[in-house]
Amino acid sequence: MHRLSLALLLIFSLAAFGQEKAAPRPEAAAGAVAEDLPMKMAGEFFTSLEKGQIDEAYANLTKGSKIIEKPDDLRVLKQKTKEAIEVFGAIQGYELVETKPVGTKLMRRTYLSLGAEYPLRWRFYFYLANNRWRLIDLRVDDRLTGMFDEPRESPDESRSGQQ
Repeated sequence: MHRLSLALLLIFSLAAFGQEKAAPRPEAAAGAVAEDLPMKMAGEFFTSLEKGQIDEAYANLTKGSKIIEKPDDLRVLKQKTKEAIEVFGAIQGYELVETKPVGTKLMRRTYLSLGAEYPLRWRFYFYLANNRWRLIDLRVDDRLTGMFDEPRESPDESRSGQQ
């Protein structure tokens, strides 16, 4: 009886594993990211940043985007990027850490840039219009604890946990 239970458990586990692998990935729901243009755009952006080419990085990333229609915002973003690189160290790589589709036409991709001293979180918002992914917003910050499932501290709690 014990061997039969173990055998059935193994069979059901394998069946469940097979079903889990067949489930569609969230990325597939986001307009079948053909050729994955958002991934390519982000990769080229970070490669340019690694080379210290900040203006070129933003020029390529915002090509065809409404973001370039706001030159003051773009100028501030470039300046903040330069300052972040000075403070946190030169960018030495990047990692995609999350893809979150909302429906089939909107997607957020979260990346970590790997600085010499400290990582930064980058959130790219892409919209699929006329069969082409376009960047519609970009956010960068150093709030890495927001990427973990950690409870928020109350105002009376200190970071070291002392009370």
